[in-house]
Amino acid sequence: MVEGVRLPHTPWRAGPPRFAVGLRPIAPERWLLPDTERATLPERRDLLADRGLTSFEAPGARDAAHEAARMAAEHLRAGGLSVPDLTGDAPILWQLAHHVSDDLVLMMPGGDGWRVGAAVLTSPTFFSLPHAAGKTLVELHMPVPGGEHLASRIARVFDHVRPGQVLERFNWTLQVGDDRFTPDGAPLRARAIAALPEDAADILHVRVERQTITRWSDSGAVLFTIRVSIDPVAALDPKEKAALGAAWYGAETSTREYKRWAALDHLVAAALPVS
Repeated sequence: MVEGVRLPHTPWRAGPPRFAVGLRPIAPERWLLPDTERATLPERRDLLADRGLTSFEAPGARDAAHEAARMAAEHLRAGGLSVPDLTGDAPILWQLAHHVSDDLVLMMPGGDGWRVGAAVLTSPTFFSLPHAAGKTLVELHMPVPGGEHLASRIARVFDHVRPGQVLERFNWTLQVGDDRFTPDGAPLRARAIAALPEDAADILHVRVERQTITRWSDSGAVLFTIRVSIDPVAALDPKEKAALGAAWYGAETSTREYKRWAALDHLVAAALPVS
């Protein structure tokens, strides 16, 4: 990647990351975008081969998963992509995942709130499928500062999003290396701690999650999608580096502690010095 390349998403321009819903409506045709990093799909298919590692479907989620997969396949075909009929006994979201670069999480409504009914995760940012499978929104967000309040706000969004409407948000962090399958952040933090500041320009990468939600009319379920982009910090132009550095240094203490950013501070100081 050449220096000064234009990245697909630059959410740090909006300032430091915050634990907020931050969803905004987008045009439905921009829901599942074409793959922006051509190396992603082959790596993803290799991970999908281990279905037990990357895929989950609760018994009661099958009809909702089929509805979501059918609508997603229709959307992809309308965009000119060739997607075969998704049939057979294999989990339907797992089949769909072979044709998109997004991770897929199906949230099911129920008496105890919204719960993960099915999921396919090949680019998890420091959480694992066993951690997510079958969990409620509250359980998923308890480790996050203000997690219970955040979960209740997300639940209200899920309750009121209209079928066919697409909402979008972004999340980002920095990491050492370009690993995508990162269910555990400890190895990356250890790698960062061991790295020398003079190596920062070669090893520091920005990781961006593009997240969307949409709801289905028949089942009432919500499909949550996560597309990960990873790019070297060295590729950013000076203005972009300045914006990224300002967002990094401007993050609240609770955010930094939750994301465990201290392990990278010596590298960020070398790659993104304060102006």
